[in-house]
Order: sequence, then C-alpha cells, then structure tokens
Amino acid sequence: MSWDQIKAQVEKAGNVRTFTMETLRDAHGAQKLGVNVRSAISQELAGIGLGHVPVELPTYQHEPVRLFKRGTPVGQLIESVLDPGEQNDKLLTERFASAGPDYSEIVEKIRRLVAE
Repeated sequence: MSWDQIKAQVEKAGNVRTFTMETLRDAHGAQKLGVNVRSAISQELAGIGLGHVPVELPTYQHEPVRLFKRGTPVGQLIESVLDPGEQNDKLLTERFASAGPDYSEIVEKIRRLVAE
C-alpha cells in the first residue's frame, strides 16, 4: 500500500482510520521498525497532512496506529486532546460541556429514587 492509498483510506473513513505499524513500515519500504524508520514514517505522514496516535510510533509491527487528517474537525479534536494547555482545555470544555446528559446526575437521581 502506498502513502497516497493510506491517505485516501483515511479520508474515505471520515478523516480518521487505524492501521498497523506493519502497513506503515511496508509503505515506507523498510524491513524493520528501528528508531530512524519510525521517525521517517512520522515525517512522511506529516508531509501528506496526516497526524498519528500514539505520538511516538510503536516498535512492534502488529501495534495499531490511529491516523487522522490534520486541519479537519476530527484532526483538530485529536490534537486538542493531545496538546495540554489552557486554550485547548477551554476548547474541549466548550465543545463537550453540553454534548450530552450528565450521567453522574442521572445515577444520583436513580439512587434517590431507589432509596425512597
């Protein structure tokens, strides 16, 4: 699989998709996942607009790596989670403060009802 094919699959999957390190290693044309190969893979991905999680690529070929397209909503979310700081904390809080029900409140209400 080529880098272009990997990027196309990420985009087709909604700008986020998981691959094995083996797939990334093979796209790079390497035999082993040494530190220099992993660094080069990371640079290749950045060069085609893709980020990855974990930030430090694994050494084992069967380990999963989540790729995401930078600059997209999902990419911005992933980068906000990975990059601690007040600005990203605020962004995450604003985005998810009213994203859904507060399950702790629901559990507490259930406990009160059961106790009655």
